[in-house]
Amino acid sequence: MSPTTWPSRNQAWELLNRYTKNPSLIKHAVAVEAVMGALGERYHEDIELYKRVGLLHDFDYEAFPEIGAHTVEGAKILETEGFPPIIIEAIQSHVTENNIARDTWLKKSIYAADELTGFIVAVTLVRPSKSLSEVTPKSVKKKLKDKSFARGVNRDDVYGGATGLDIELDELIEFIVRALMPISQEIDLHQ
Repeated sequence: MSPTTWPSRNQAWELLNRYTKNPSLIKHAVAVEAVMGALGERYHEDIELYKRVGLLHDFDYEAFPEIGAHTVEGAKILETEGFPPIIIEAIQSHVTENNIARDTWLKKSIYAADELTGFIVAVTLVRPSKSLSEVTPKSVKKKLKDKSFARGVNRDDVYGGATGLDIELDELIEFIVRALMPISQEIDLHQ
């Protein structure tokens, strides 16, 4: 499938907003989209494909938050909307309970990007300046050890995502921070 056959960003954006009303979830989708685009570039893959997966990875979460429904119900919607199997399977692969092998850079990337991007944004939001430039691997890893901080973030997924991409966690944190810089205002952060 050539890049010109991917559903447009506008189509993906409309679908995201049809199922997601929570502004925080929409900002998370935009953040993961940016990180996925950067990962697509890093691995010399189709950047637009990576961005679509990033933007839509949790589009059904607000409507179907339960394990066993999230991404499963979304897959049905995506199929009905004409999204290709490569996007649907990649999105489903970021949920461990779906037992889908992460056997491509795309699947490994969405798994690595999702939890850690959300965590980095949370770390940034608790800083007085809300500035990404103040977020370091050391500050992120310190918060990862604090189980009461951002409880919903699965720490195993954070570590497993870095391992799957064969990147040191420090390097992945720095990479994600850099990828978020250009969209910082869009997600209510500062550079």
